[in-house]
Amino acid sequence: MTQPYGDPGKGIGLAARVILHLSSLQRLGPNDLARLEYTQQGMVATFDVLQGSLVRVLQRLRAGDVVTVERRFVAGANRRMKVYRLTALGEAAAQDLRHPKVDRPAPSADETSWVAEITPPGRSDRDVDRLGA
Repeated sequence: MTQPYGDPGKGIGLAARVILHLSSLQRLGPNDLARLEYTQQGMVATFDVLQGSLVRVLQRLRAGDVVTVERRFVAGANRRMKVYRLTALGEAAAQDLRHPKVDRPAPSADETSWVAEITPPGRSDRDVDRLGA
């Protein structure tokens, strides 16, 4: 099965894949009928992982206030199921995962600081030594 959210062996973890998956789904209104993709059963099928692994990840994401869970009616199911949605923090995390920040390169070995020392105009090196600036 092709992984739509990255290969698990290529560095993106299950938690990141869950966050990206939930962010790709439509927002649910208070009376909307959820689809199976919002549930554990749907995510297990999407990611091709064991349900126990997914449950542990969802528990950590819920404890970190990244996802919220509620019981709702799901299309195609004749009972209410746990439906997972992203919180505001989860939405921000999804945006960071989709658009990673580019790190600024560190100074090279010959640069000791970001600010260069300069001699003020009109002063000789002797004045700088005597006056301190």
